[in-house]
Amino acid sequence: MHAIPLNYNDHVLVPLAAGERGSFAAMVIVTKPNGARWASGVLGHFAEADDACRFAIEYGKAEVDGRRRPRAVKSHADSHADTDLGTSQTAPRCGSVAAP
Repeated sequence: MHAIPLNYNDHVLVPLAAGERGSFAAMVIVTKPNGARWASGVLGHFAEADDACRFAIEYGKAEVDGRRRPRAVKSHADSHADTDLGTSQTAPRCGSVAAP
């Protein structure tokens, strides 16, 4: 797996997309400034790995900021799943993990 860490407000966010064609689970690992880490668990399912990663990044940022966390609004069965925050072509990418 090649997850790409993102520095945000003294925290490190590692977005993850696990799955295979058409169904990627979004997750995020957050490392606090003191080194403590926590993992989100599955946040939702997306048709594209990039959409899952973008959602995981937004979720992690909301957690760090103490804001309301975003919700996935479409299921993995939809052809172009995204979040209620919209998708951005310039958002950081992350690695995806293919299911065995």
